Amino acid sequence: MEKDYKFKVNLGGMIDILSNHLYSSPDVFVRELLQNGTDAISARMISDNDFPEENAKIEIEVEEGKRIIFRDNGTGLNEEEIHKFLSVIGQSSKYDIENNRASGDYIGRFGIGLLSCFMVTDYICVRTRSYKTPDTVLEWKGMADGTYTIEESDADIAVGTEIIIENNKKSKDGTIDDYYNCDNIANLIYYYGLFLKYPVYTINGEEKTRLNLKFDFDTEKNKELCMTLGKTFLGENFLDCFTLRSPTGLFNGIAYVLPYPVSANVHNMHRIYLKNMFLTENGHKLLPEWAFFIRCIINTDNLKPTSSREDFYEDEELEKAKNEIGDIIADYFEDLDLNNKGLLYKIVSIHSLAVKSVIASGNELDDLLLPYIIFHTSMGDLTGKDILDFGSIAFYTTDENQYRQLAPLYIQRNQLLINAGYVYENAIITKLADISRKTDIQKLTDADIDFMLDDSEFDGDPAADKLLRIASRILKKYDCKPVLKEFRPFEIPTLYTINEKAYKARQIKRSKQKANNVFMGMLDSFENDIAASTVAYLYLNTNNLIIRKLINCDDDDKLSCYIEILYVQALLSGHFPLLNNEMKVLNENLYRLMSY
Repeated sequence: MEKDYKFKVNLGGMIDILSNHLYSSPDVFVRELLQNGTDAISARMISDNDFPEENAKIEIEVEEGKRIIFRDNGTGLNEEEIHKFLSVIGQSSKYDIENNRASGDYIGRFGIGLLSCFMVTDYICVRTRSYKTPDTVLEWKGMADGTYTIEESDADIAVGTEIIIENNKKSKDGTIDDYYNCDNIANLIYYYGLFLKYPVYTINGEEKTRLNLKFDFDTEKNKELCMTLGKTFLGENFLDCFTLRSPTGLFNGIAYVLPYPVSANVHNMHRIYLKNMFLTENGHKLLPEWAFFIRCIINTDNLKPTSSREDFYEDEELEKAKNEIGDIIADYFEDLDLNNKGLLYKIVSIHSLAVKSVIASGNELDDLLLPYIIFHTSMGDLTGKDILDFGSIAFYTTDENQYRQLAPLYIQRNQLLINAGYVYENAIITKLADISRKTDIQKLTDADIDFMLDDSEFDGDPAADKLLRIASRILKKYDCKPVLKEFRPFEIPTLYTINEKAYKARQIKRSKQKANNVFMGMLDSFENDIAASTVAYLYLNTNNLIIRKLINCDDDDKLSCYIEILYVQALLSGHFPLLNNEMKVLNENLYRLMSY
């Protein structure tokens, strides 16, 4: 015959789980007791029609170094509820008050909050007078060994509950003593419960101080106060702030714009509250990934917390909230576009990387933000709008080194070359080209580069042909071909250009110079795969006096020396990292020059 057995719980082991695994710090016992008090008052507000909200309060009395007493004038507990809710781990009255459903007014959900006190004490005393049975005061005493007692008390307390914890738990580092200090408790209450809707007071001797405030998350009503709040809690003099209000009631709060650029990999500190009780500083689950230039103070009543109540479960509601926050940020930018273009330009300038990531990800803000993106060009820094209004052909390159090489040529010709070589800019310039009507925005090709260079007047000249033959022989070992051209500025003797495959080939060669034998075969294979399609040219500017002197030079040995030096100089001018043999060639030829 089968027999049912009941699980037994080792309370010492349970406390160890709370201390070392569930909760991040003993600090949370303050949060748990604030939650219990707030929920008890919310329960009384629902059930006791004779209890006005203006009478609601939570008091925390601290006897320095000895004990802490948490008081609330909430619903209180009768004996049946004490046995059911205080002495059964995992049971919570917040589920049973409304037909076994947790009310939206209740913060706690797991029925283990009181156990968190055992992280700072070995003894908990709960005195309670239920509004249902106001003639009786009951006293529950719980010990860390798992035993408890219940008895009637003659203590004179009002309807509600007081929880007393004693400073009797030993700690190796003495940190538990710090919790029995009024200033430290006040700081924790301020940290966790600043926005709780019921007044919270500390009592230290004759001194009684209210610690929380009633605050409306509305930047339009009092922007100066909101900015001050951001400075106080997030530690920055922010550039601007705006209201976060969910259209479906999921959250409300304030978003702040950082006054300096930040990395997309940095997780900013936020202040995120659940039912006005602080939950977490980590907002990466709630904010869109691209919003790393935003910091927030947010309160939510409807998102589901994890069991530790230090973060949110990832579910459909959380994803919905994240999308809504993204939409609100988009609306903020749209409002700036209409009413404060100067501030919008400043934000985009400071947070260009964040804004570019928004556009590159295909966000609906494309059309709004594209005109404010700044590009480096041969005509200086230009915005997307400047480029759209340019009205002629504009070329862009996604190779930053190529831009550096060619920009002087475009400057001389007063033509527009756009550097789209930074992160996200390839996708952005493509979007810009798609919507452009006045400006023909084209990606730079080898044919376009060649078009910028004029035919040389020395074409067919025997001396020039001789220079080309020697240069071809010298540059062959570098997989490069010489070409005679004329271009401006005249001061530039050479121009080195390379296609994408050739650039990758150079990178492979540099890697091979550092790689061990394990990777050498793999790099050889990569190099062989692209070898046939590599193209590199060294353009010799016959407008330049140095190249003209080389054409008239009869000493083949000197010519080979000069050509190799010019080749390396062209690489350096184009910011190409030198291979080992190229650096060696430069040094050897400089030494040869000294010998002439």
